[in-house]
Amino acid sequence: MDTQLPDSLVSLGAGLGFAVTYGVPIRYNIGPEGRWWEAVRQQLSSLGGVVDERMGPRPITAAEYAGTLPIPPVLADRMLWERGFLRNPFSRLKLLDENPECGSWVYRDSPLAFRQLHVMLFPSSDARTHVYAHEEASSVNPFVGNDHFDGNGQNIAAGVEWARSVLPLEIRKDTPDPPAGPWSEARRSDSFEF
Repeated sequence: MDTQLPDSLVSLGAGLGFAVTYGVPIRYNIGPEGRWWEAVRQQLSSLGGVVDERMGPRPITAAEYAGTLPIPPVLADRMLWERGFLRNPFSRLKLLDENPECGSWVYRDSPLAFRQLHVMLFPSSDARTHVYAHEEASSVNPFVGNDHFDGNGQNIAAGVEWARSVLPLEIRKDTPDPPAGPWSEARRSDSFEF
């Protein structure tokens, strides 16, 4: 079954995301203490994928690897919050070798910004945090919510560069050159292992 939600419903979803993110802008909701969202997000993404594959879990690509933080995910959450990032509770779940990400965060210049930096966190086996990134249309701006949902204008190269410029990342693995395009473009040439 290959169904897709109508554009009007996607725009409504972006508006709901805006209300949840900026209507209750407290640490327990969109900050470090909002870690409870991760279990909810995993379930929502899995269920959503039945309705529209664009909502379901997807594999992370090697080209999205921006670097590794020398701290565990719980401390990475705090650091991102302190640097102006917000938890991204309705983000489509990303998988690394079938393991779900442990955090999804975004940085926007303003609540109704047209673009956002999206960083996805994965725990390492040595108490560090692997960071993957892309730059894309804002997921909570109803005027560009459809572009976000479809991946239109997503730019991995810009996101990786942006993440590397604002976070203290160590580059621990050689990866393919990130494309100035969406994750689906990077997946075609993905052959990366940690």
